[in-house]
Amino acid sequence: MADRLSEHPAVKSNLARKSSAEEAAVAETREMTKRLQLNEGQFLKLLPLNRTKLAGLHSIDQQYKADEATRAAKTAELEAQFEQECSRILTPSQLSQLQQQNGQPNNAPANTGNGLG
Repeated sequence: MADRLSEHPAVKSNLARKSSAEEAAVAETREMTKRLQLNEGQFLKLLPLNRTKLAGLHSIDQQYKADEATRAAKTAELEAQFEQECSRILTPSQLSQLQQQNGQPNNAPANTGNGLG
């Protein structure tokens, strides 16, 4: 039965798309590993985040094809959520690098931990 289903064009197309999306998420996470010098634990935590982000971007692109302003707003919202999740995984230095490489200004106040600012 599984063999017959896998031969169906719609199923085949869906499997190829999932495989392609997975490859894109792995490639993105590997690139982040190289740029930010992530450890294995960080890689394993970021991979599902990249999957979710890429799926979200695809969905936004499909849903708001004709509405550039909404598409840009939804994309910015998704990026902000992604960055918030990354802040739980990355070191402050790595997060700063990620923000700089994504073209975002580093406006976050430095947390020195002494309360003196």
